[in-house]
Amino acid sequence: MGAQGQIPNQQNMTPPKRRKKDPGASTTLLVILTSFVMGLVVGMVIIHNKSSREIAQVRSELASVIEEQSHVKVTNVYVPERKIEAGQIARNSYNTDNFRIDKGFMAYFDEDGNKISHLGCDLSYHNRDVNFDELAASGCEFVMLRCGYRGYSEGGLVKDEKFDEYAAEAERVGIKVGVYFFTQAINAEEAEEEAEYVLDLIKDHVISYPVAFDTEYIDDDGARTNETEISDEQRSEICIAFCERIRQEGYYPMIYASENWFRRSLEVKKLQGYDFWAPQYLEENDFLYDFTIWQYTDQGNIPGVRGEVDLDISMVDYASFVPALRESYLTGGKIVTTRRNNDIKITTEGEDDGEDDGEDDGKDGAEEDDDGAAEDEETP
Repeated sequence: MGAQGQIPNQQNMTPPKRRKKDPGASTTLLVILTSFVMGLVVGMVIIHNKSSREIAQVRSELASVIEEQSHVKVTNVYVPERKIEAGQIARNSYNTDNFRIDKGFMAYFDEDGNKISHLGCDLSYHNRDVNFDELAASGCEFVMLRCGYRGYSEGGLVKDEKFDEYAAEAERVGIKVGVYFFTQAINAEEAEEEAEYVLDLIKDHVISYPVAFDTEYIDDDGARTNETEISDEQRSEICIAFCERIRQEGYYPMIYASENWFRRSLEVKKLQGYDFWAPQYLEENDFLYDFTIWQYTDQGNIPGVRGEVDLDISMVDYASFVPALRESYLTGGKIVTTRRNNDIKITTEGEDDGEDDGEDDGKDGAEEDDDGAAEDEETP
């Protein structure tokens, strides 16, 4: 083999020196690593504790929400749309040919021949000894009860002595209840006072139809509304003050007035946001403005009521949604109103739940004592 292939003599080679480890550097590294790990652990613990608190808080809030919403009810209701165009006064759009007598009472039919109106009557202490079982059997679906009035001379607020009895009886037999109040308010403040009075009267009853504000002419020079100069604008503001206070408590406001009173004594444009109850004692309803209840006679007869009585038909099934409005108010729910086709859709979410041509139409404002006798005034 050549020289390049010879194996060196390993015994004569000097081994390389090994570098001594620095104990200080190892310790420093260990400390750094330990601190890092401890910091990481502590940080994770802190984050975990904070996250746990936040999660616990979220869970607590969620549990509260679930508890609060455990009795939620959602009611979808469809009410015939009132055909109101911007800037235009709503006019009577009913087909007069579709009003006709059915089984002895006025009714309204759609174009397919289906009856879509609801029969009712309005009652006060003037209608004595009403047999509500007979009234219900007659097909009467609702009653508009006078709950009270303001006297037209002294201006006192008086409860109709038959209101509580008639409301309880109607509820017992399944007839739906609405109410009206005869006003003699001379300003908005008095109208609000009347509204508060009505709210107190009806609070313990199930109100399924509107709360109506009865505004009309009194054929007496001594009536406080005749002695006080009231403009059409002021009288309209009086109506609004009453209706808005009623609406605030979850009830459904309405205005009762004759066509003449609407045209000559009110600003109808300001009142388009409320349903109208129209007294029109004709075979055909040519009431100028849009309405939802028609008082079609003040000389009607119906089983259960002795003597003549005001008869009405409602073009809207108020009982299908008015109670839900009140329930929503009481439970802090909410009402969402949207348009769908030709209807208004009301979605409710909540916990648990007049005078005609100067003639008096029978809704009087006489002040009475507890025996029903007028203090100093009475109308027919």
